[in-house]
Amino acid sequence: MHTLIENLKDLSNQILLAKKQNDYNKIIAIDNDRRIIIDQIFSKGIKTLSEADINIIKIIAEENENLISEISVATTKSIEKANIKMKAIKGYNL
Repeated sequence: MHTLIENLKDLSNQILLAKKQNDYNKIIAIDNDRRIIIDQIFSKGIKTLSEADINIIKIIAEENENLISEISVATTKSIEKANIKMKAIKGYNL
């Protein structure tokens, strides 16, 4: 179990590094791996987790929730910018 928790922490650190680089595709790819690890952890049962492991999972879950919000906002802003550019291009071509 300890190895799975360490892998989970490592993947979360990789996600934070990708976030600093604004590499959202990398974040999504790493997050898919992280979900697999989480499934493996919980398939072994919650009773096998220590209190420290549970706290680590809680912290990672909170970080993930914040990250999802940031990605959503960034995506929305990107779409808005693209729409503005498309309108400008259409207006220019008229």
